[in-house]
Amino acid sequence: MANTYLTLEELKGPSALNITSAGDDVRLLGMAEGVSRLIDRYCNRHFYAARATRRFDGSGGERLLVPDLVSVDDGGVRTDDGGDGTFGTTWDASDYVLLPANADPEGGGAASRPYTSIEVARRGTKQVWPAGRSTVQIAGEWGWQRRVRREGETASAVADAASREVMVSSESGASAGHTLVINEEQLYVRESGGGALVVDRGVNGTEASAHDTGTAVYVFEYPGPVVEAALLQAVRLWRLTSGAGDHAGRAVLDEDVRAMLGSYRKPALGWVSDGERDTRRGGRPGRARAIRGHIPVSGVCEGSLEGGCAHQC
Repeated sequence: MANTYLTLEELKGPSALNITSAGDDVRLLGMAEGVSRLIDRYCNRHFYAARATRRFDGSGGERLLVPDLVSVDDGGVRTDDGGDGTFGTTWDASDYVLLPANADPEGGGAASRPYTSIEVARRGTKQVWPAGRSTVQIAGEWGWQRRVRREGETASAVADAASREVMVSSESGASAGHTLVINEEQLYVRESGGGALVVDRGVNGTEASAHDTGTAVYVFEYPGPVVEAALLQAVRLWRLTSGAGDHAGRAVLDEDVRAMLGSYRKPALGWVSDGERDTRRGGRPGRARAIRGHIPVSGVCEGSLEGGCAHQC
């Protein structure tokens, strides 16, 4: 996953590692990416926005639980009413309601949060979600929220979908570690300098495309506590290892870093947590145990790490 919740500039800054040379930039950015994925795993959700089409088991009732959802595409809700896997029924926007009603994940405010369920609208044309395995298909943008700020514009045209160099205006603050939005495409910045950016194209489920000169460039922003937690943990890991090796992928978050993220952590449904006892199923204290067919992966449901849990975590 090409994404990090802090920039290379923040990590190297005087209030963090205070590194002025560029010799370790690749490893530093890799450390930041690794820590960001640790945060995703601990929180059982991700804070970047990704476009995807996902399928869910229909409940046979009026409400469908979904992973963190920012928005649904036009005509993005379809159902397999006949059980033949064709998803031939397209729901109008008036047929469903995204909940919580005041979540506003596209508003970009401090109180914005994701939608976590979709309910059949009482005044629509549908009655229930069709019961069964993978009977509901939803296309949209998934994640905690969509919060962006404008960071200048393209200084020259991006001629095609393959070019990895993007020139931006001199006032742009885009730098390595940022995820940009140009038109509908997301681009991950690997290197930056003098207005020239080296990027990964079409990341997070978006499609790479050509862009005209003067097109607005936006940068994704993430919740403040998430950024601070990522910065603190990355600094500690770098100092602990003196920059040697890829330890971020095997590390765990420090206790105080986990405390910073506490309000963002989502329970992984279907789990008996450490110290809990499920007497009906013979559970024992001190063990995390999968139920309903969940597969243990680092203590969380595997699918929830990318927000696409088939078990609707």
